[in-house]
Amino acid sequence: MSRWNPLIVQIDEKLRGLPSNHSTCSIFKVPSRLRHVKERAFEPEILSIGPYHRGKDNLKMMEEHKKRYLQELLQRRQESSVRRYVTAMIGVEAEALKFYDQFVSLCQDEFVEMLLLDGCFLVELIRKYNIPGVRGEDDPVFEVSWILSSIKTDTMLLENQLPFFVLRELFTKMYEVQNEDFFGMALNFCKQIFRGLGNHRIFSENVCKHLLDMLYHAGYQPPDSTESPKDNDWYFIRNAKELKEAGIKFKKREGSGRLFDVVFLENGTIEIPCLRIYDTTESLFRNLVAYEQCSQRKHLYVTDYITLMDCLINSQEDVQILRHSGIIENGLGDDGMVCSLFNTLGINVILSHRRYFYYNKVFDGVKEHCNRKRNVWLAKLKHDYFNSPWALLSFLAAVALLLFTLVQTVFTVMSYFQKD
Repeated sequence: MSRWNPLIVQIDEKLRGLPSNHSTCSIFKVPSRLRHVKERAFEPEILSIGPYHRGKDNLKMMEEHKKRYLQELLQRRQESSVRRYVTAMIGVEAEALKFYDQFVSLCQDEFVEMLLLDGCFLVELIRKYNIPGVRGEDDPVFEVSWILSSIKTDTMLLENQLPFFVLRELFTKMYEVQNEDFFGMALNFCKQIFRGLGNHRIFSENVCKHLLDMLYHAGYQPPDSTESPKDNDWYFIRNAKELKEAGIKFKKREGSGRLFDVVFLENGTIEIPCLRIYDTTESLFRNLVAYEQCSQRKHLYVTDYITLMDCLINSQEDVQILRHSGIIENGLGDDGMVCSLFNTLGINVILSHRRYFYYNKVFDGVKEHCNRKRNVWLAKLKHDYFNSPWALLSFLAAVALLLFTLVQTVFTVMSYFQKD
C-alpha cells in the first residue's frame, strides 16, 4: 500500500483545491465558446487582479505600482511592517478561495501575498479616484491618462476580480476611523466606468461579490412583466428599418436612468434609453454577458438586451435610424462598427428561456402591431413604393397620370352630353 501513498496525497491535494459548492463561486474563467469569439475582450491589458492572470509578462509593470501603493500606505500610517495586513489576509484566505471556480495553482503564501498586494492596490485606487486630494503628484496611474483608462477596463474583466469582502476587510484595517463610505466610493467607481448603465439602489454591500458584480447589480432591471408570454416559442422582432416601415416609431426614453428600461407603447412607439458606445463598450458587454452565462440565474437581463438590440440592428441603416432617434450615440464614428458589435455579441450565447425573457411585453406588443392587417398593408405599400426617392417619384407620376386620364375622360363625357 505504501507505493500508493504519493498518489493518494496527490489526489487529496487536488480535491482540497476544488470549490466546496459551485453556488458560492462568482469569479469564473470565461468559457472557451465565448472566449474564442473575441479573446482580447477578456484579457487584461496592463493590470492583473486575482490568480488567473498573475505573473504574465505583459502585466509586470503594474506589479511595481502595487508594491509602491502598499509602501506608501505603511509610510503614511508610520508602520514598519505588513504583519497586521498579512495576518488579516491569512484569516480570509480560505473563504476567498471559494469565490474562484477554477483550481488556483498558487500556494498559500503566494495566494495571501496576491490578496494583500491586489487588494491594497484596489482600495487605494478607488479611494484616490473618488478623493483627488489624496493622490500623489507623481502618481503615474492618475497622471498618465491612458494608464487609468486601461486600468478601469481591466478591473471590469470577469477573470480579473477579487472578492469584495477582502477589499472591505483591508479598508477597515487601513482606515480604522470609518469616516469614509468605501462601498459608496466603489459603487461610484463602477458607475463611472459604464455611465448610463443604471442607478439601481443596492441596499447592502454584502450582496456584491466583486466589482463586476457591483456593476451588474447597479444596472439591474426588474422584469417588465410578471405575466407569461403569449407565445412560448421564440419570436424575434424585425430590424429597425422594417419596423419603421410597419409604422413603429423609435424614441429615446427620457428620465429612466437605466439602460435596459425598454418599453413598447400603445401608439406603436418603442422607447429605448440612450446607449453611448465607446471603444470599451464591447469589453464591458462581453464580460457582463459572460458573468451572466456562468452564474446560476433565471433572468439574464444583459443577454436579453443584447438579443433585443441584435434583432433591431442588421445593417448600418438600422444603426442610423436608432442614432437619429437619439437611442445610440456612436463614439466609434462608423455605423458599420456598431452593427458588427451587436451582431457578434450574441455569438455562442445561450438565450434566456422564453418564460423569463425581460422583453416579453415589448416583443408581444411589436408582434401584435405588425400582425394587424392595416399595418401589414401600410408596410407593404411603403416597402414596394416608398423605399427610395425614385420609387416615390414613380408612384406620384403614376397617380398624376391616373388623375389626368380621369379628368380627361370626365371632360370628354361632359362635352358629349353638351352637344346633345
